Amino acid sequence: MKKYRSFLTLGVVGVLGLVAGLAMLAGYAGSSPSLTVPSANMGLSSNFKAQPAPGSPVQLAWANLKVNPDSSTEAQNEPFVAVDPRDYKHIVVGANSWLVGNGHFEVFAYTSFDGGRTWASSQPYIVRNASRINAADPTIAFGSDGTVYFAFVALTPAQGAVAVSRSQDGGLTWSSQSWATSFTDAADKPAIAYSRGSLYLYYQNNSLNSLVSSNGGASWSNAGMIEAGGRNAYPVVDSSGAVSVFYNTANSIRLARANVTNAAYNLSTVASTVALQPRAAAYRAGIYPTAGVDGRGNMYVAWADGRNAGQGNDIMYSRSNNGGSSWSSPVAINTDGSAADQLMPSMVVSKEGRVTIAWLDTRNDAARVNYDVYMARSVDGVSFGSNERVSNVSSNPNNDPRTQGSMIGDYFALGGGNGVVYSVWTDTRNNNEDIYLAPIPNGAGN
Repeated sequence: MKKYRSFLTLGVVGVLGLVAGLAMLAGYAGSSPSLTVPSANMGLSSNFKAQPAPGSPVQLAWANLKVNPDSSTEAQNEPFVAVDPRDYKHIVVGANSWLVGNGHFEVFAYTSFDGGRTWASSQPYIVRNASRINAADPTIAFGSDGTVYFAFVALTPAQGAVAVSRSQDGGLTWSSQSWATSFTDAADKPAIAYSRGSLYLYYQNNSLNSLVSSNGGASWSNAGMIEAGGRNAYPVVDSSGAVSVFYNTANSIRLARANVTNAAYNLSTVASTVALQPRAAAYRAGIYPTAGVDGRGNMYVAWADGRNAGQGNDIMYSRSNNGGSSWSSPVAINTDGSAADQLMPSMVVSKEGRVTIAWLDTRNDAARVNYDVYMARSVDGVSFGSNERVSNVSSNPNNDPRTQGSMIGDYFALGGGNGVVYSVWTDTRNNNEDIYLAPIPNGAGN
């Protein structure tokens, strides 16, 4: 995975061992080339000392629930969440995990059928490719029949390939897996969506690319390029089943809307962006769009942005009431008015147009290191209520013996259905990185 190259240069990897091997990449276009694959081990810090965040727990109207059921000191981060549209208490969370041991990271799935009170874990990476044991970047979609599709990128950490696994029992076990791309594609950051019996998969290398499967992920179309330099796809599906994808370039948030006449995409700019301001903490963060669409076709998008110099990084928000043809002027959703950083936004939108946005927020630490999760809610997608705290304990990003502050996620997650939203984030209250979830009542719809 391309982004892990910077992960290595920051000194996160204690040991890099190159192990030569040939991997026959079965299952892609009938045959695949042989590649020499490296293997990377990430060691625990020998001098790690827990750095608990200051402050006592606060009382909130909702619980903070630990998602990964293990009690180890291994790291889990980079969470994604999907909620079953047929049963809002059925949740599947994906995350990177080092629980497999020997310094390797992989993707795990965590499944709950009771709204997050209890969890079962499983490993969707079921078809291995020689020594390509590392995997990351989980993304999940539910099919109309309840099938769970889990996409991820496999790597070691050389150029990656996207795999898609399928579960017929709600995410407890994984019955099949296909390779959507070849390792020669150097794929990164997949995003998956389901609509009208087909799967839509997006990934990036030097460009943003799309694939389609009409048979549940058993096989995939040839890749089509959406835009050179496009990054961090976030697909949304409207009430008619049309799939659109938000993404960012070096200086803008962009939208690719499907053209039903020729299966191409119409591209447009949502807003310009400004690079993130310097931060006190060392973890990675970027300008990742998060988006949603309501039952009337109104579109909503948010992203982290550094345009307000001297006031930290903010969460910017824009909406469209004409299906993405034009957009409102971006406004900041966070109302702290300080130099705190707001990063890693996630969004969920109900059919009725209720919009909830959650994000990482350092407003409770004058040093801008410790973070919480905050959210803002709107009943009409236009005006938002006050910022509300979601996490009841602050997290110190350096409080982890495995990743040591460099990687709490790139992104957090938010899902919802039937009057509840689920905010999901990386949390270090247990002196290591765990995945936590807050089930938040949200009125009618989401």
